[in-house]
Amino acid sequence: TSEQEDALQAGGFLFQKPGPMQLLGAAGAGRDWPEGRGIFHNDAKTVLCWCNEEDQCRIIAMENGGDVKGVFERFCSLSHAIKGAAEANGKKLMESPNLGFLGTCPSNLGTGLRASVMIVLPELNKDPHKLEEICAGFDLQPRGSSGEHSAAVGAKWDISNKQRIGFSEVELVQKMVDGITKIIAMEEELAAKNAGGGEVAAAAGGEVGGGGGGEVAAAAQS
Repeated sequence: TSEQEDALQAGGFLFQKPGPMQLLGAAGAGRDWPEGRGIFHNDAKTVLCWCNEEDQCRIIAMENGGDVKGVFERFCSLSHAIKGAAEANGKKLMESPNLGFLGTCPSNLGTGLRASVMIVLPELNKDPHKLEEICAGFDLQPRGSSGEHSAAVGAKWDISNKQRIGFSEVELVQKMVDGITKIIAMEEELAAKNAGGGEVAAAAGGEVGGGGGGEVAAAAQS
């Protein structure tokens, strides 16, 4: 129903129709919207499958808190289940020996995996360009609280791995964890210097704490 659609979008679980000025919209990805598009999710909304938003199938594991390892394990289980279901029906995911998984966007060639955390950074938020430089040094990419090209409302940032190709999925998740750990340390140092720092959670041992949940997302087209 339209009410369910609004509720899912408000919670950040459901994609929206691409606007005509966006790349996807200009490329015709919104034709016949919303026919042939949809979402599957579990009751807790910690596992989701987006169908025909940008890729034929995009799988997502997410939850509030800092259990990145648990989110990644859930993502891997879902990935293996999708692959197994395809093969059981005589199909397979589109994959190249050199380019990895093939999706709609060239930036996702390789693993197709984006591992991210939502985190509140009141001090670093004062200079977004500096935050971008810091993230780039750790091979990470900051996005606004509502995704790419959006503002960081309430200083809440979505920070994820920049690379998709040339590393394994485990390596990319670990790079994100290591980078976030260092960014949190910088935020806490700035907060102490300014004597009015905002609250951030500590990160250690492969788990990340912040102002939101960890999300691991990947896209694969069959």
